Amino acid sequence: MQDYDVVLKGLLQNSLQLHLLTGGRIISWLPTELPKVQNLRVDLLGETDDGGLIQIEVQSTNDADVPLRMLEYLVLINRIHRRIPRQILLYVGRKPLRMASRLEWADGEARFTTVDLSTVDGEPLVASPEPGDNILGILMRLKDNRVALRRILQKLSWLERDQADRYFQNLLILAGLRGLEEIVREEATKVLTIDLSENKVLGPAYTRGLEEGRLQGQMEGLLQGQLQGQIEGQRGLLRCQIESKFGSLPPWVEQRLSQYSSQDLEQIGIRLLGAPTLDELFR
Repeated sequence: MQDYDVVLKGLLQNSLQLHLLTGGRIISWLPTELPKVQNLRVDLLGETDDGGLIQIEVQSTNDADVPLRMLEYLVLINRIHRRIPRQILLYVGRKPLRMASRLEWADGEARFTTVDLSTVDGEPLVASPEPGDNILGILMRLKDNRVALRRILQKLSWLERDQADRYFQNLLILAGLRGLEEIVREEATKVLTIDLSENKVLGPAYTRGLEEGRLQGQMEGLLQGQLQGQIEGQRGLLRCQIESKFGSLPPWVEQRLSQYSSQDLEQIGIRLLGAPTLDELFR
C-alpha cells in the first residue's frame, strides 16, 4: 500500500472537518474488507448519524477503471450491510483530474461523487484544532502554502514529542503529493531553529542533540532525506527515534543501521510509526 494512502486514511478517520468533504457526519467506522469472492478492500467505510453509509476511496492517479471498481464496491457493500452507500472518491493527484464519476451501460448507470482536493478550500482545516486536519489541509487550495505550512509546523512543535514526530512524518509524506517538500524543509528549519530550544517538550531533545554533537545531522537527515552527504545525519536521527520508542538498541540493530542506504533508512522511518517491536521494524 502506498505510504500516502496509509497516512490519509488515518487522518481522515480522526478528522473533525470530514463533513466538509462528505456532506454527512460519520459516527463510526466499519470493517473495510469485502467478501473474499474478489478479495476487495475499500479504503474507508463509515456509518453516519442517520444510519447511512459513506464509502471513501483515495486516488492519486487517473485510472479509467475506477468507475467499474466503484460499482463493484457498491454491490459488495450492499451485500454485507444491506444498504447502498454514498460513494466519494477523493482525488489527491498533482495532474488534472480526468476520471469519470459514473459508469453507464445500456439500461442504466451508477454514479459516485468525485472531489478534487486541490479545488477545496483548505483554510478551515488549517485552522482546525485537530493536527490531522491541519496536515490534510496542505492537499487543498490555500491562500499561501508557505504561510499555511508555517502555521502547521508551529502547532506541531507544541505537541507531545511522540505526537509531534508522528504528525511531522505524515506531513512529509503528504507534502510529496503537492511538491512541497522543499518548503517544508525551509519552514521547519526556521520554526525549529527559533522555537525548539524553548519548547517545553522538544527542548530537551534539542539540548541533548547539541551535547552529543548530532543535532545538525539529525535535523538534516529528517528534513533532507536522501540528499547527497546527509545519510549519516539521517541514520543518527533514525537511531534516536528508535531509541525513544524501544530503549537502548541491541548490537544487531546498530549493525543493520550502519549498513543501510538512505532509501532503506527512509523505509525504516516510515515503518517505525506502526511497528510494535524491533523484530517487526526490521523484518
